[in-house]
Amino acid sequence: MKRTTLLLLMLLIGFTEAHGASFLVKEVQINKVDNGYRLNARIDYALSDKAHQALSNGVPLTLKVQLVVEKVWRGFWEPSPFHQTLWFQIRYHALTELYRVVDMQSGDEQNFVTQEAALYALGEINNLPLVRLVQLIPGEAYQLRLRADLDIDSLPLPLQPLAYLGGGWKLTTGWSQWPLQP
Repeated sequence: MKRTTLLLLMLLIGFTEAHGASFLVKEVQINKVDNGYRLNARIDYALSDKAHQALSNGVPLTLKVQLVVEKVWRGFWEPSPFHQTLWFQIRYHALTELYRVVDMQSGDEQNFVTQEAALYALGEINNLPLVRLVQLIPGEAYQLRLRADLDIDSLPLPLQPLAYLGGGWKLTTGWSQWPLQP
């Protein structure tokens, strides 16, 4: 009985989400250029206490941003003309007391003195090429869907079960969508 009570208490503590921890898409701007569309977006990343503590102790956090352009009314058999996943990583280096942000597509790295500055830089998406006009059917209504979340599968293996079962790790914006007209 004591073990069951202890296990339930541990699970309840693990499932409580940290106050103020959330990912939020603040701004999206889709610009039509000569041959397609480009995206500017701003995502606010507010880490939970657990994610903040892990980062402060040298655990790298990987964030993924999923982008999908699809018809508003499409059949399940119709493929999306555009889908892309962007991967970013933030890591704290205790020796230098710097936060390093890595764009995992290009390999570009930036260093920041504060976690806030690093998270702000992570949330900036500027002039990202989206779908080309030739991939869209004129007159059809399309939408851009965007979601950003903490990739639990990229955590070190010992942390993954805690992240899946406990609270404070399932950080996501959920899917947001914006209209896109060719």
